[in-house]
Amino acid sequence: MFLWNVEKCLKIFSRVYVSSDDKWILGEVEWAGAIPIKRPVELCGEVPNITVYQHAIKFMNGVDGIVAVQANSPTIPSKLIREVERFLELGVKEVISSHPDGTKYGSIWGMTIKRLKNYPDPYNPRPDITIKDWSVDIHTNEDLLKALKQI
Repeated sequence: MFLWNVEKCLKIFSRVYVSSDDKWILGEVEWAGAIPIKRPVELCGEVPNITVYQHAIKFMNGVDGIVAVQANSPTIPSKLIREVERFLELGVKEVISSHPDGTKYGSIWGMTIKRLKNYPDPYNPRPDITIKDWSVDIHTNEDLLKALKQI
């Protein structure tokens, strides 16, 4: 299941990057057609996503922005990923997905490189736009069952 979002992104973007500290995952995503980025140990565990993205952009030559899609949210619709891409193309600096109740979720997070490089507080996202996302973020067996039902 973990490659589902990689496969979706490969149909949308000309280049897809995956950041991980796991050699097996990096090999699998490269085999699928994505560009692997080896994440250093200090960026694993409980760190804000912004710092991971700031590390990753050092390996992304010539990009104006990123659309980050969580691997553990396999039910994200491709349509929603494209919507984030369109907002960035229209000049929005930052877009983040939210739960239906409006709380920030971040299963999809798009932003310009300029915003990312100069992010004021990685623990306090302040996107220009939030979009509703009903996808399931898998952390438990119960979450997995919910996601399988949604699929």
